[in-house]
Order: sequence, then structure tokens, then C-alpha cells
Amino acid sequence: MGDPCAGCNKPILDKFLLNVLERGWHATCVRCCECHQPLADKCFSRESKLYCRNDFFRRYGTKCSGCGQGIAPSDLVRKPRDKVFHLNCFTCCICRKQISTGEQLYVLDDNKFICKDDYMLGKGPHPMTGE
Repeated sequence: MGDPCAGCNKPILDKFLLNVLERGWHATCVRCCECHQPLADKCFSRESKLYCRNDFFRRYGTKCSGCGQGIAPSDLVRKPRDKVFHLNCFTCCICRKQISTGEQLYVLDDNKFICKDDYMLGKGPHPMTGE
């Protein structure tokens, strides 16, 4: 009887096995625990779970200042000041229009912005009361 697979805990009776995290695995069990895609090249791990690159960084990497979700290495981002936003999360808090690189904007607070058009139309917060 073979040693149990670290992924499914069933005995490994196959001719070939993969050694990952110093444990034996069926080749078909080496999959990302999030998206379940086979991990043929590189993988990342945390708490004995395997992840593909994108899912690992989404879960444990830099978080978007807009939605709070992780940012994968392949995600497009905007970096205003010292914050990082998914491209789709960097929007005007009034009209929800995506703010482009170089576009003028009004900074409401660290995570909220108003596009120039809404600011000029007076849709932003009142300068004295903040409402």
C-alpha cells in the first residue's frame, strides 16, 4: 500500500507521484485550492494549501483600497499617492466613472475621489460642512 496523497488522503499507487511541500501527491491532485486549475509549473502555499500565482496574491497580497480584495500580479491597477486600486475600483464616488491616468480629480479622503466634472458642478461635499 502506498503512502497517502497530501491532497486527497488516498493511497498513491500510481507509477508517478509529485513531491510538493515534502509530501507525496497524485499528479491530478496538485491543483489550486481556489480555482482548481492544475499546477504544472509553479505553485504557492500557505497553511498546507496550494494556490496558483493569481489566487495566492488575491488572497494574501496587496489589498485594493477600493474594494478591499487582493490584487493579483496580472491585475491592472492605479496608484494614487501611496494607495493601490484595481483599475475598475478607481472611480468617482458620485458618478462612478472610471478615473483615467492624468485626469484631474478632487480627493475627498484617502479612498474616495470626485471627477473634475462632478466637482465643477458642485456635486461634491460642501467645503464648510463636508456634506
